[in-house]
Amino acid sequence: MNRFKKTSTNGSLDTETKSEKGAALIIVIFVIMLLLGFVAVVLSRVNTETVLTANDVAENRTFAASQAQIESDSRDFVNLFLRKLSPPVSDIDVIRNFTITGFSEYDLTGKTITQTKASEAFEIQGGQYAGLYSLRDEWEIKVPAVDRNSQVQTTLKRSFINDRIPLFQFGMFYEDDLELNRPPLFTFGGRVHTNSNLFITANRVNSTPVAGIYFNSKTTVVGEIVNDIWKMGTALAVGTDDQNGAFFADTAGTYRELLTGFASVNCRTPSGANVFAAKPNLPNCSARPTWDTTDKLQFQGNLDNRKPRLDLPLFRLGVNLVELVKRGKNVGDVVKNSANTVASVTAAGQDNAAISYERFANKQGLRVSLADAQNKLPGCSGAVANANFNECGIRLDRQATGYLPKPMQDGYQATRLNTTRFAQTGKQVWIKVEIVDFDYNNGAPFTKDITEDFLSLGVTERAPVGGNFQISGYGASTLADSDPAKDDARSIIKLQRFTIPGPQITNAAGTSFLTYDAANLPNQNFVRRYSTPVGDPSGGCSVATCGTAVNSISLPAPRPSMTSAQEDAAHLKWASFTVANVFTDSIVPFPIQMFDTREGIAQDRPAVNNGVNGTDSFGADNVPFAGVMSMVDIDIANLRKFLNGASGSGNSFNNLFPITTPFAVAKGVGMSLNSSDIPQNKGWVLYVSDRRGDADFDGEYDMEDTLPNGTMEFNEDVNGVNFTTDANGVKIFDVGNGTFDVLYYSTDVTSAANSFFEAPRYSDATTKSQGATADHGYFRRGVRLTRGSVLPGIYDRLSPTTARGFTVASENGIYVQGNYNATSVTLSGTNAPAAATNYFPQGGTLTVAGSANANQHIPAAIVSDATTVLSNAWSDGKSFATPFAQESRVATATQIRFALLTGDTVTGKNGTTSLSPSSTGGLGNGGVHNFKRFLETWSGVRLNYTGSLVNLFSSRNNNAAFKCCEAVYNPPVRDWSFDTTFIDPNRLPPGTPYI
Repeated sequence: MNRFKKTSTNGSLDTETKSEKGAALIIVIFVIMLLLGFVAVVLSRVNTETVLTANDVAENRTFAASQAQIESDSRDFVNLFLRKLSPPVSDIDVIRNFTITGFSEYDLTGKTITQTKASEAFEIQGGQYAGLYSLRDEWEIKVPAVDRNSQVQTTLKRSFINDRIPLFQFGMFYEDDLELNRPPLFTFGGRVHTNSNLFITANRVNSTPVAGIYFNSKTTVVGEIVNDIWKMGTALAVGTDDQNGAFFADTAGTYRELLTGFASVNCRTPSGANVFAAKPNLPNCSARPTWDTTDKLQFQGNLDNRKPRLDLPLFRLGVNLVELVKRGKNVGDVVKNSANTVASVTAAGQDNAAISYERFANKQGLRVSLADAQNKLPGCSGAVANANFNECGIRLDRQATGYLPKPMQDGYQATRLNTTRFAQTGKQVWIKVEIVDFDYNNGAPFTKDITEDFLSLGVTERAPVGGNFQISGYGASTLADSDPAKDDARSIIKLQRFTIPGPQITNAAGTSFLTYDAANLPNQNFVRRYSTPVGDPSGGCSVATCGTAVNSISLPAPRPSMTSAQEDAAHLKWASFTVANVFTDSIVPFPIQMFDTREGIAQDRPAVNNGVNGTDSFGADNVPFAGVMSMVDIDIANLRKFLNGASGSGNSFNNLFPITTPFAVAKGVGMSLNSSDIPQNKGWVLYVSDRRGDADFDGEYDMEDTLPNGTMEFNEDVNGVNFTTDANGVKIFDVGNGTFDVLYYSTDVTSAANSFFEAPRYSDATTKSQGATADHGYFRRGVRLTRGSVLPGIYDRLSPTTARGFTVASENGIYVQGNYNATSVTLSGTNAPAAATNYFPQGGTLTVAGSANANQHIPAAIVSDATTVLSNAWSDGKSFATPFAQESRVATATQIRFALLTGDTVTGKNGTTSLSPSSTGGLGNGGVHNFKRFLETWSGVRLNYTGSLVNLFSSRNNNAAFKCCEAVYNPPVRDWSFDTTFIDPNRLPPGTPYI
């Protein structure tokens, strides 16, 4: 039934009908509201999902931005540590402040780079470096990326471990080929690595005396292992070095023999592609397939080749490693430029921070530089000498009388330099002594000139007065070294002396430069200028007052500029010889010279006719100029007194230096140089560079015709600009500059062109007595370390991190005379070498505050162009008296303890020259067993050595070919070992390079 009704009059609903229609409206509204709520829920969910999707996109994009930034920072961070092992804060800040492009809508400025753990020693457990200790740093990079629009942020974090492996943890490390051919018994501990090839052959084990080669630690080779031919192409001798005899310990310590012809290549009868095709100066050798599959397995990885290179930062920068020992290139210096002229260093041409940091010249400590002109001293290119000649460094030949050191505060007065015997026409004599520190933020050294302060100690070797030999006012030998009346007792840098010990140095006919006195003071050569003088010779003299002339004036060659009158005016000292303190003669000091037979002669012949190709006779009383080395002697014992700064009588120079020098005045009223003024980084580096005579000022002896035939052989061209590598990154060889550098001096001394000279010919000679008592103008310079049995430094057994070591570095050749960092050694009693712990002193208290438990096993290194060991019995007198008779220069047992980083010469190739410089070894470089050079007869005499042997470049100054065993030397009994204390990174020498 229909419940609704219609009205008949006005069309409106009645009451019942209205009630039903209102309920429907409410229902409709309710349904609509429900639908609206549903739509709202749907819209809310859609909006939420949209927001979430947008957030995901923003997060993904900020993640990408953060990841891109951290990858860029990681790359830069790794590259930074490849270039700098201890980068300064400024370099870290460069990475921290760098923002990559392409993400401008993101804020990437909040990143942090933090060293999360301080450096500590860490033993590497696996891989090629297993067993070595590194200095390990831990770092963290944190990069937050913020979307500037949505403020969505994503942060990524990456941790790094940086391992720095000290180079001196290797017993031997060679950048070039490592050669060890036919040595006497050779045993060695410590890791061995070469970035090139290993050439090894041994004398037969059952020979007399006993022979063989024994390596008891891991040996890794980047290139090939060759044991069936010598590098220069010399065939093995039947029954001698073709009888195996090379042993390498496996991982259990059992020696395994490397049989001749069973190495990685076959060179005697090659039957395949030449593995050295890219190296035309090496033998033709083919690979041996069974090496990898069979032969090398017995060594259990302790003899392995084709291993990855181990590189120093300079190598990665494409810089020749000889730059480690060269002077720096900073604004204020001069340098040989590409046009072969000497010019000031510009800001654009100076060392970058990485190179600057690696140079030993810039290490914390002291730097001594000598040159022919003031502007050639470091930092002095813009200096103009003032009235005191010391605005930058000191001119030693100032005025006609030479430099007189300033007196010290206690009245000590050192001897004046006898400039008469140093000065050259057209040249001056300048020296600069500097305190060196390094600005890690700016990547450059900063220095302070202390020349006047330091030279107040003296420049003269103390005369050996005693008995009848006395010098008026000189101070008796019985006085304590601390007594200011004991003249020249404090000298550290020694340029001149009063006597030459040893046998008589003869005068050539018609000359009289030296007097020999063996009756009252045995074995001394003097310059006795006058006898029976009248009055005081130091006040000037004439024929009437000086007495009878005995020795004539010896002037520098080839361009003397002084006269005897100038020497007489200031340098004569009264001396007594026959009766003590009865002064009947006058003497003068003269430059310190020695003769180096290896450098002086072209061929190893004992006779006196050692000129070019053995045809030019020098005569019995002459020596070739090429071997006359002008020396800068460094007295290590006196340097130790200064650097250690110990208290107590005679143990310190503190508070004694002058207070009127520029350094002292800048320091403050009444202040003077003090040992605490010298910065140190785990010890001190003493750097010495003597470039007197270096005409083109490149720090290299430009006389490359060492096999003198007028033609450049490949192994003579040693001054490489760079090195080349093969497709695998393996070093091929040190490329020379392609120029035959022979800056010979002409005999025409009047020619202006002769202002540019460095070298004599092998046939150019001087009399022995003149060569021994006057300087010369050639670039024949050396640095000698004397009285070095105990070094500056300290090592506290209870606190090893407080160790302080001592390193000497030079771009010149270094000569080590006598015991160095050792006073004695206990021998092993077997064929094995004496352990590092057998070297003494191992104990003993140093008088340094807080070091009651210290010992004297000082972490030490010598870094040089070349290093020659002179025994405890060496005398310069013998070097001049018997220059070609090594049997008269008899060595005595000597012990030395230091890491050695130095150069060697380049092995030649048979058939490339008609001249063989040596009776033994042909054109070889002597191998690692002759890496340390010798000038004496060592036959049957021990050279006890512990340390680390590192060869990174070819010698540029002491570049004469290897020679043994007639005129130059006979080798020692080699008791050599690796200094195991270097395994502790706290006991490394200062300046140690890292890989």
